Amino acid sequence: MPNHFHLLVCLKSDNFATLVRPFALSYAKAINKRFERTGSLFEGPFKSILVEKNEYLLHLSCYIHANPIAAGMVKHAEEWEFSSYRDYLSLREDDLVNTEIVMHQFDVPTYRQFVEEYQPSDSKKISHLLFD
Repeated sequence: MPNHFHLLVCLKSDNFATLVRPFALSYAKAINKRFERTGSLFEGPFKSILVEKNEYLLHLSCYIHANPIAAGMVKHAEEWEFSSYRDYLSLREDDLVNTEIVMHQFDVPTYRQFVEEYQPSDSKKISHLLFD
């Protein structure tokens, strides 16, 4: 997304905010270099929410992958180059992305359908987890 990104992570420690800072800085530097720009990349500070229920996890994963479609950036989620969605569809393998928790509950065609049929109104299911 042009002004934000989403990460859905399984925590192994309590200091995720500290760990994400170098990632965000590296990401901003890479984007600035790629697009020959300078300055801050994001509008606001890092925010996080603990996801404790499986239903929310699944809808949040779908929301994240459908976000570029809802924003009018692409017609199909797999077209968004900065997404892990292709890993979820087994179109690409990345050592950084672990799809097991979500994909243990779906087969690939069902997950694809879940994401492709996602509507902005579906975000009501996880609205209390969103910062918008």
